Amino acid sequence: MTLHQVSAGLGGRRLWPVTVLVMQADSVFWDSLVFDGIDDVDVAAVTAVFGTVDIVARGRAAGAACPDCGRFSERVHDSYQCRLKDLPLGGQGVVILLRVRRFICGDTTCSRRTFAEPFAQLTAPYARFTTRLNRMLERIGLALAGRAGARLAAQLGLGAGRMTLLRRVVALPDPQFATPRVLGVDDFATRRGHSYATVITDGERHRPIDVLPGREAAPLAAWLAAHPGVEVICRDRAGAYAEGAALGAPRALQVADRYHLLQNLGQAVEKCVAAHRDCLRSSAPQPDQAVTGENADGACAVEPHSLPLPTGRRAERMRAHHALVHGLLSEGMGLRAIARHLGWGRHTVQRYARAARWQDMVTGRSSRTSRLDTHQPYLQRRIDETDGTITITRYARSSPAAVIRCPTAACGIGPAAACSGPTRPSRPPRRPRSAPLSAG
Repeated sequence: MTLHQVSAGLGGRRLWPVTVLVMQADSVFWDSLVFDGIDDVDVAAVTAVFGTVDIVARGRAAGAACPDCGRFSERVHDSYQCRLKDLPLGGQGVVILLRVRRFICGDTTCSRRTFAEPFAQLTAPYARFTTRLNRMLERIGLALAGRAGARLAAQLGLGAGRMTLLRRVVALPDPQFATPRVLGVDDFATRRGHSYATVITDGERHRPIDVLPGREAAPLAAWLAAHPGVEVICRDRAGAYAEGAALGAPRALQVADRYHLLQNLGQAVEKCVAAHRDCLRSSAPQPDQAVTGENADGACAVEPHSLPLPTGRRAERMRAHHALVHGLLSEGMGLRAIARHLGWGRHTVQRYARAARWQDMVTGRSSRTSRLDTHQPYLQRRIDETDGTITITRYARSSPAAVIRCPTAACGIGPAAACSGPTRPSRPPRRPRSAPLSAG
């Protein structure tokens, strides 16, 4: 081990001495410390400066075989130095300065004239990292991905960025898998509402296996035909998946998973409740103060019957769309043809086609309760008496003595005698705004 002083500067302006530690190149020591298990490398010199250990190494073999024709050659054409980054040693970075020779192929019929000396145990061709450092970066990238992996690599002294880790992960080959006995098939959106794909998973190990383009039956049938041995297919409820499973694996048992079973049960209960919503509304308790007819003092009356069917522009639009879709179905058009003809989504056309009545389209769209629900039949009768020329707002303005607004009582609009709620407290007077301060 010796110390040497060399001159160093910045931009050629100023030079100052720097102490460089040059270690003795004991081949036995460095082979056991750094090149353990690597037989084709000899250490020439070792230098430690600025927290980095530089190891000068060269090939030990006298020659190499041509990668194309396989002929062994010892004729050296030229050589170059390759800089390889290795795992840190004692908290210091390690850089291997490897001298690589280029040999001349002696076979005149070979298309390759020169070839580089291989170091299969140390690194790969055109690489800037050793094989063991690459393996370490691959493990970090698989565990933590980009940014988190880069932070861990910096703490370990590896000095690799997030893109370096991601490139190592992308370069890894796809894992090999055996055909599972239980196969899971479902769709997912690569871009919601625009493009979808089919994911295939192992139902027993709960791991993804493959991704197929689209949600059609042909890709699934082709995949099942290429991977025989599937016994159970746990699939989505889509008809395309049922067709693809029947074509690709006709002997496999098709089942539904827990999520789709609960979804089917929920939709069935929802449709059943929607079909009998009139019975539920008729059994709802009515307010005590609701009476039939109109009292002598002008009190509004509510008849104890169920609320009318949905009305308004939205209800009329849904009724017209329901009649239009079923009319096209009666003419023999398919769902996809109707969707293209009307410019609608396929699922929208499918919902209208499955609904036996247009009222079923409002399933799950319950309206919020209002203070006018108690007086709705009376107000609707007044509107019908005037052929729709009077509205609730005009009625309230024309009869201020009979109708008041009470935010604290149970009713929001009704006769003054029927309202017993407290009056609204008056607001405190506003403070007068202060005049702006003058600059002078």
